[in-house]
Amino acid sequence: MIQRIQSLYLLGVVVLSVLSFMFPLAIFECKDFAPSLYSLIPKTAPADVTYIPQQTIAWNAIAFPVIIGLLSLIAIFMYKNRMKQVRVVAIAFLLSVIYAGFLFLWIIDSQVSALEAQNVIVTKVIYGTSTYFPIGQIILLILSQQAIRKDEKLVKSSSERLR
Repeated sequence: MIQRIQSLYLLGVVVLSVLSFMFPLAIFECKDFAPSLYSLIPKTAPADVTYIPQQTIAWNAIAFPVIIGLLSLIAIFMYKNRMKQVRVVAIAFLLSVIYAGFLFLWIIDSQVSALEAQNVIVTKVIYGTSTYFPIGQIILLILSQQAIRKDEKLVKSSSERLR
């Protein structure tokens, strides 16, 4: 039963969780300062881009994608107990909604505050690719939840026909 459509949706959530560590969360354009890139994994920067130090990255920017990815991976292999699978997917969905809210409302704003505390004036914040991954995760988790419930309904109807 691993080859069901909900497994593909959950695998997509895992892939988005992994990719969130490979793309930037935000790019800050600063006055009288080179643009800075806020990413979870430090990389070698091009000459015109400086990276915000790793110490300033919020712990939840790292923890949420890891937990959501692990929960989705666990849910893939819970195909024998669909009701527990629904609960695990619901928890991953809730965490993904919270993470999306944190990204847009708190994490990136706290990085702007940290830069301004260092006397760097941020003129523009450009949301990076990784910022939109939680939205994709939310959509995939909703689709997987619907597919799991559809399977559960199918199994119950076929078991009632056998009676």
